[in-house]
Amino acid sequence: MNVPQNVAELQREKIVMELEGIDRMYLNAYVPQLTTAASIAGFVRKHLGYRFASTKQVCEMTERFVDNIRHFASEEGIEIVHFEKGQRKAPGFRQKDARHSHRSW
Repeated sequence: MNVPQNVAELQREKIVMELEGIDRMYLNAYVPQLTTAASIAGFVRKHLGYRFASTKQVCEMTERFVDNIRHFASEEGIEIVHFEKGQRKAPGFRQKDARHSHRSW
């Protein structure tokens, strides 16, 4: 039995996605292999290639990722909606949809 080794293989082999349109997207990433201090240190040292593991490298990587998202949204005219910690997303979108229901796309 051939078991896929990573998400990319699973997507390529098992998932077919067809997208007509999207009006909102929520991204929440969870990487179980990076849930301990030792695994984070290994990631920073082995994958990123730093001699010593520091939160500085991870923060820089996160900031670049967020900056790229903001730049893309700005270039494409996509609004980014921020939520407070613990705030439910669905009610906020329902209120926003009600305020903009007069728009014709």
